[in-house]
Amino acid sequence: MHIDDRTTLGIGIGYILGKLKFNTYVSKDSQAKVGYRVRRSIAWSNGEPAIHMTGYLQSVLDIGGLDYSSAWESKEHLDRFRLLIDRLDREYKIVNAFSDAVGFHMFMWTYDNPPPSDYELFASWAKEYDYEHHSIKEEESMN
Repeated sequence: MHIDDRTTLGIGIGYILGKLKFNTYVSKDSQAKVGYRVRRSIAWSNGEPAIHMTGYLQSVLDIGGLDYSSAWESKEHLDRFRLLIDRLDREYKIVNAFSDAVGFHMFMWTYDNPPPSDYELFASWAKEYDYEHHSIKEEESMN
């Protein structure tokens, strides 16, 4: 890797850490077995980045086999994004540097604690989800 490549990658990682917003929520869905579905998405916090940033961002996204986008919502893209984060964290220890710490935490929490397909268990899971979200928001406000 050349110096310019490392600089490009560093700028891209820094922008991603500062400007991504992770959305995770539970919504009613009559098609889901338990009547609810966990939805996740990742988007830029203040609208799309300036055009001159796309090259820096794509240099990072290429590592995860992702294309630049205004938002990522499909399961495939979110799974790839999660793998990208894991790969970058192994190399650069980035997981504690996201500006959207609460959103990122809940995004990862739903991967580590997938919702069950049984309604009773799902109701219990939803309480744990709410408790985790409340706890992490409270912790964030104390920092």
